[in-house]
Amino acid sequence: MTRELDARIEELRARRNITIRKAEAELAEMQAELDRQMTAFRKEVAAEANRIGGLMQVTGRRVVAAEKRQAKLEADLAILSKESGLLLRRHRRLGLGILLGSVLLGSTFISLALWGAPLWPF
Repeated sequence: MTRELDARIEELRARRNITIRKAEAELAEMQAELDRQMTAFRKEVAAEANRIGGLMQVTGRRVVAAEKRQAKLEADLAILSKESGLLLRRHRRLGLGILLGSVLLGSTFISLALWGAPLWPF
C-alpha cells in the first residue's frame, strides 16, 4: 500500500510538473507575443510622432512665412498711409486753389456783368 501511495504521489508530482511546464511555456509564448506587440506599438508611436513633428515643422515654417508677409504688408500700409496723407494735403491745396480761382473768376464775371466793362466793343 505504501508503494502504491508512493507511486501515486510520484505520478501526481509528475503531472503537476508537466502542468507547471506547460503553464510556463504558455506564459513564455504570451510574453513573447506581448513583446512583439509592444515593439510594433512603439514603432507606430514613433512613426506618428515623426509625422506630427514634420507637420509641426511645416506649420512652423508657414507661420514664420505668414508673419514675414504680415510685417511686409504692415510696412507697406504705413508707407501708403504716409503717401496718402501727402496726396490729401496736395489735393486739399489744389482744391482750395481751384475753389479760390473759381470764386475770383466768377466774381469778375459778375462784376463785369453788373457794372459793364469800360472798353467793351459793343
